[in-house]
Amino acid sequence: MVTAASKSRREADHARSLKNNGLDAALLNKAVGSLIKYHEKSSAGEGKKDQLLGTDKHVQVQIGLNKVPQRTSPKPIRVEIPHPLQKVVKIADAPDDYDDASDDDNLEEAEVCIIVKEESKPWVKDLIDKFPNELGCVKKVLGLQSLRNKHKRYEQRRVLLDRYDIFMCDDRILPMVGKAIGKNFFEAKKQPVPLKLTRNEALPFAVQRCLRATYMYISAGTCINIRAGNTGMPVKSLNENIQAIVASAVDKIPSKWA
Repeated sequence: MVTAASKSRREADHARSLKNNGLDAALLNKAVGSLIKYHEKSSAGEGKKDQLLGTDKHVQVQIGLNKVPQRTSPKPIRVEIPHPLQKVVKIADAPDDYDDASDDDNLEEAEVCIIVKEESKPWVKDLIDKFPNELGCVKKVLGLQSLRNKHKRYEQRRVLLDRYDIFMCDDRILPMVGKAIGKNFFEAKKQPVPLKLTRNEALPFAVQRCLRATYMYISAGTCINIRAGNTGMPVKSLNENIQAIVASAVDKIPSKWA
């Protein structure tokens, strides 16, 4: 359920992003509308088999840089968006600035793998059992040592990469996890999102907060691609996500606007 207070907060944030992101709202709306119409037209001619498998495509915001960043980082950078890309749930006793569950009931639940210290596995699994609504999306709790021992080979890492939609990780072991997962995770932009696990009871909120966002990566190139949604989303939702991404991402990019 989305409360009136959360709607008002979202509308206020959206108004601020419109004012500060430098985009022409009317032109953006026209461009997104044209993109959706083109997708619908091109997918209409596909066979029934393809349609059953789904024809929605990812929509990304591409930001061009004047020069290659001097400092790159493979660490996912959180970008807030008003309309999540996967199913999220309402968190009981969440902070006042936390938004309610998604207003789109058609979103699919992401399958999440959390990588933690070996000694953290028991209490993380206990919390999953205790909070099935908030943590039911966590399908695998993988210890760092298990990652190193059971996923040494390329084929084993590839299977792990394909099995889960999102990977999260205790931020205290993030550098070690980065070395253990291999380059395929980075090429697929599925490197683990860091979580603060110093407060056990905060895990449900931390996981849902990660699911509410999209992420950007600053690499050794002049283009940054950030997922804004898919062609199955309403044009209005895509517009608001794109505007929020531009407003938030630019502040996280070296030199910001040229």
